[in-house]
Amino acid sequence: MLWMFPALLAALLAALDAALLRRFAGDLPPARMVAYPVFWSMPPFLALLAARGLPDLPPSFWTATLAAVPVNMAGHLLTAWAVRLSPVSRTVPYLCFSPAFVVLNEYLLLGVTPRPAGVAGVLLVVAGSWVLNADGIGGGGNGAANGSDATLWGRVLRPFRTLAAERGALIMLGVALLWSLGSVLNRQMVLHAPPAVAGGVFFAIYGPVMLAALMLFGGVRPRMLFDRPLRGMTMGAVLFLASYVHFAAMSLTTAANMIAVKRLDGVFAVLFDRLAARVRGAGRDAEAGTQAVGAARPVREVREAREVRDGRLPGAALMAAGAALVVLAS
Repeated sequence: MLWMFPALLAALLAALDAALLRRFAGDLPPARMVAYPVFWSMPPFLALLAARGLPDLPPSFWTATLAAVPVNMAGHLLTAWAVRLSPVSRTVPYLCFSPAFVVLNEYLLLGVTPRPAGVAGVLLVVAGSWVLNADGIGGGGNGAANGSDATLWGRVLRPFRTLAAERGALIMLGVALLWSLGSVLNRQMVLHAPPAVAGGVFFAIYGPVMLAALMLFGGVRPRMLFDRPLRGMTMGAVLFLASYVHFAAMSLTTAANMIAVKRLDGVFAVLFDRLAARVRGAGRDAEAGTQAVGAARPVREVREAREVRDGRLPGAALMAAGAALVVLAS
């Protein structure tokens, strides 16, 4: 069960990575959004690989690595596009479907047959994220729309409407499929190499290839990578830590188990989004400095608290129960 701790840390770092991407580079085109963290994460990965050295690796490792590069390139670009189009809380939760995709891909590619209890846990994680998403998405509107959303089925079906209304959500659903395939390939890599070597080799190939593609086709120029050095270093450090912890957790259990727990990043993403909204709201209230604003805040906070109780806490509880079942079944 020790794999649970790096998997939870990977979930936290994945949500933080998406939040920082939107906060620090959300005003940029997707190509430049991706370029910053990729470029600034390369130095620590190369240093780690240099410190560990490169052992003799079998052909199956290189096959999985070279296949994972284009999959991750597409996933990163589409993730940047999605969080630029829509809030993190309306995009990242759709990654909940990746554990279900991983179960199928891991069976087809690696021949891993999951335990029934593990599959049940994965389905609980997916269902919990769906419920979490149902009450966290599409909060606007009025009249009949709000009336229909007040029912249980209205809340459950709301994410379907969001997929039609929010392009970022639909894109992130495609990212879930890509990440599921990439996760199985990562699992195959760590079956033949230590996590530090697997992660170092992958980023030593992925980083230059991605940057070259962004410069050739995305309009990224070398000087642009140094426009925001502090932000770039911050995003690069988080991406490095998130990736290293991802490979470390993947080496300790199956891809399906690890990704099921890592998908708790949807819960963390909602918390980050809510925290950012409260900080912005506090700033506006401080600027206004009026009694009217001060009187309105308790009403707004009560309403927000009620919204959390309506669906987000049950959704988070379902996800936690599913993750716990996956851990116990491992």
